[in-house]
Amino acid sequence: MKSLRTIVIGLAVLGMVVFLSSLSFAQEAQAKGKDSPEWKAKHEARMKLLQDSAAALQQTNPDLAKQLSDIVNKEADKSKEKSEGSKEKVAKDSPEWKAKHEARIKLFKDAAAALKQSHPDLAKGLEEMTVAKHKAEIQKAAGEKNEKEEAGEKVEPKGDK
Repeated sequence: MKSLRTIVIGLAVLGMVVFLSSLSFAQEAQAKGKDSPEWKAKHEARMKLLQDSAAALQQTNPDLAKQLSDIVNKEADKSKEKSEGSKEKVAKDSPEWKAKHEARIKLFKDAAAALKQSHPDLAKGLEEMTVAKHKAEIQKAAGEKNEKEEAGEKVEPKGDK
Protein backbone atom coordinates (compact mmCIF):
# COMPACT_ATOMS: atom_id res chain seq x y z
CA MET A 1 0.00 0.00 0.00
CA LYS A 2 2.84 2.35 0.88
CA SER A 3 4.61 1.68 -2.44
CA LEU A 4 1.37 2.34 -4.34
CA ARG A 5 1.00 5.69 -2.58
CA THR A 6 4.63 6.55 -3.43
CA ILE A 7 4.07 5.68 -7.10
CA VAL A 8 0.87 7.76 -7.30
CA ILE A 9 2.55 10.76 -5.69
CA GLY A 10 5.58 10.37 -7.98
CA LEU A 11 3.36 10.24 -11.06
CA ALA A 12 1.46 13.31 -9.89
CA VAL A 13 4.71 15.24 -9.39
CA LEU A 14 6.01 14.08 -12.77
CA GLY A 15 2.73 15.11 -14.41
CA MET A 16 2.95 18.59 -12.87
CA VAL A 17 6.55 19.00 -14.04
CA VAL A 18 5.64 18.00 -17.60
CA PHE A 19 2.55 20.21 -17.60
CA LEU A 20 4.33 23.28 -16.27
CA SER A 21 7.33 22.87 -18.54
CA SER A 22 5.10 22.56 -21.61
CA LEU A 23 3.35 25.79 -20.63
CA SER A 24 6.62 27.65 -20.31
CA PHE A 25 7.84 26.35 -23.67
CA ALA A 26 4.57 27.36 -25.30
CA GLN A 27 4.97 30.91 -24.07
CA GLU A 28 8.56 31.02 -25.31
CA ALA A 29 7.57 29.76 -28.75
CA GLN A 30 4.73 32.25 -28.94
CA ALA A 31 7.05 35.12 -28.06
CA LYS A 32 9.38 34.19 -30.92
CA GLY A 33 6.62 34.29 -33.56
CA LYS A 34 6.02 36.84 -36.28
CA ASP A 35 4.22 39.10 -33.83
CA SER A 36 7.25 39.53 -31.61
CA PRO A 37 9.11 42.85 -31.62
CA GLU A 38 12.37 41.04 -32.40
CA TRP A 39 10.94 39.54 -35.59
CA LYS A 40 9.41 42.85 -36.65
CA ALA A 41 12.70 44.68 -36.11
CA LYS A 42 14.60 42.08 -38.17
CA HIS A 43 12.00 42.27 -40.91
CA GLU A 44 12.19 46.06 -41.05
CA ALA A 45 16.00 45.88 -41.17
CA ARG A 46 15.83 43.45 -44.10
CA MET A 47 13.40 45.68 -45.96
CA LYS A 48 15.66 48.70 -45.31
CA LEU A 49 18.64 46.70 -46.61
CA LEU A 50 16.74 45.81 -49.77
CA GLN A 51 15.68 49.43 -50.29
CA ASP A 52 19.23 50.69 -49.80
CA SER A 53 20.58 48.04 -52.16
CA ALA A 54 18.00 48.97 -54.79
CA ALA A 55 18.96 52.64 -54.49
CA ALA A 56 22.67 51.79 -54.78
CA LEU A 57 22.06 49.61 -57.86
CA GLN A 58 19.77 52.13 -59.59
CA GLN A 59 22.57 53.66 -61.70
CA THR A 60 24.66 50.58 -62.46
CA ASN A 61 22.06 47.83 -62.73
CA PRO A 62 18.47 49.08 -62.98
CA ASP A 63 17.01 45.59 -63.57
CA LEU A 64 18.28 44.28 -60.25
CA ALA A 65 17.22 47.51 -58.55
CA LYS A 66 13.68 47.13 -59.91
CA GLN A 67 13.46 43.50 -58.78
CA LEU A 68 14.64 44.40 -55.27
CA SER A 69 12.13 47.27 -55.12
CA ASP A 70 9.37 44.90 -56.24
CA ILE A 71 10.18 42.55 -53.36
CA VAL A 72 9.94 45.43 -50.87
CA ASN A 73 6.63 46.56 -52.41
CA LYS A 74 5.20 43.03 -52.29
CA GLU A 75 6.17 42.72 -48.62
CA ALA A 76 4.49 46.05 -47.89
CA ASP A 77 1.35 44.84 -49.68
CA LYS A 78 1.42 41.60 -47.69
CA SER A 79 1.54 43.49 -44.41
CA LYS A 80 -1.42 45.64 -45.51
CA GLU A 81 -3.40 42.53 -46.48
CA LYS A 82 -2.52 40.91 -43.17
CA SER A 83 -3.99 43.85 -41.29
CA GLU A 84 -7.14 43.57 -43.39
CA GLY A 85 -7.48 39.88 -42.56
CA SER A 86 -6.65 38.19 -45.85
CA LYS A 87 -4.69 34.99 -45.30
CA GLU A 88 -3.46 33.20 -48.39
CA LYS A 89 -0.35 31.11 -47.81
CA VAL A 90 1.62 28.86 -50.09
CA ALA A 91 3.01 25.69 -48.52
CA LYS A 92 6.79 25.58 -48.22
CA ASP A 93 6.79 22.10 -49.75
CA SER A 94 5.11 23.23 -52.96
CA PRO A 95 7.13 23.58 -56.17
CA GLU A 96 5.74 27.12 -56.59
CA TRP A 97 7.22 28.22 -53.25
CA LYS A 98 10.55 26.51 -53.95
CA ALA A 99 10.88 28.13 -57.38
CA LYS A 100 10.05 31.55 -55.95
CA HIS A 101 12.54 31.03 -53.11
CA GLU A 102 15.33 29.95 -55.47
CA ALA A 103 14.68 32.98 -57.71
CA ARG A 104 14.85 35.29 -54.70
CA ILE A 105 18.11 33.72 -53.48
CA LYS A 106 19.62 34.09 -56.96
CA LEU A 107 18.52 37.73 -57.07
CA PHE A 108 20.14 38.43 -53.69
CA LYS A 109 23.37 36.74 -54.77
CA ASP A 110 23.47 38.67 -58.05
CA ALA A 111 22.81 41.95 -56.24
CA ALA A 112 25.49 41.14 -53.66
CA ALA A 113 28.00 40.43 -56.43
CA ALA A 114 27.12 43.71 -58.15
CA LEU A 115 27.51 45.67 -54.88
CA LYS A 116 30.69 43.90 -53.72
CA GLN A 117 33.07 46.66 -54.82
CA SER A 118 31.04 49.80 -54.32
CA HIS A 119 29.03 48.93 -51.15
CA PRO A 120 30.59 45.97 -49.31
CA ASP A 121 28.34 46.40 -46.25
CA LEU A 122 25.18 46.08 -48.35
CA ALA A 123 26.69 43.12 -50.20
CA LYS A 124 27.45 41.37 -46.91
CA GLY A 125 23.88 41.91 -45.72
CA LEU A 126 22.47 40.47 -48.93
CA GLU A 127 24.81 37.47 -48.70
CA GLU A 128 23.59 36.83 -45.15
CA MET A 129 20.02 36.80 -46.44
CA THR A 130 20.92 33.97 -48.84
CA VAL A 131 22.14 31.65 -46.09
CA ALA A 132 19.49 29.40 -44.58
CA LYS A 133 18.61 30.16 -40.96
CA HIS A 134 19.56 26.75 -39.63
CA LYS A 135 22.91 26.88 -41.41
CA ALA A 136 23.67 30.23 -39.82
CA GLU A 137 22.79 28.89 -36.36
CA ILE A 138 24.99 25.83 -36.88
CA GLN A 139 27.90 27.99 -38.03
CA LYS A 140 27.43 30.29 -35.02
CA ALA A 141 27.43 27.33 -32.64
CA ALA A 142 30.52 25.88 -34.30
CA GLY A 143 32.27 29.26 -34.02
CA GLU A 144 31.50 29.45 -30.29
CA LYS A 145 32.79 25.90 -29.83
CA ASN A 146 36.02 26.76 -31.66
CA GLU A 147 36.51 29.88 -29.54
CA LYS A 148 36.12 27.84 -26.35
CA GLU A 149 38.56 25.22 -27.61
CA GLU A 150 41.12 27.91 -28.45
CA ALA A 151 40.73 29.42 -24.99
CA GLY A 152 41.35 25.99 -23.46
CA GLU A 153 37.91 25.63 -21.92
CA LYS A 154 36.25 22.27 -21.67
CA VAL A 155 33.59 21.93 -24.36
CA GLU A 156 30.65 19.68 -23.50
CA PRO A 157 27.91 18.65 -25.90
CA LYS A 158 24.62 20.40 -25.18
CA GLY A 159 22.88 17.10 -24.43
CA ASP A 160 25.24 16.33 -21.53
CA LYS A 161 24.43 19.44 -19.48
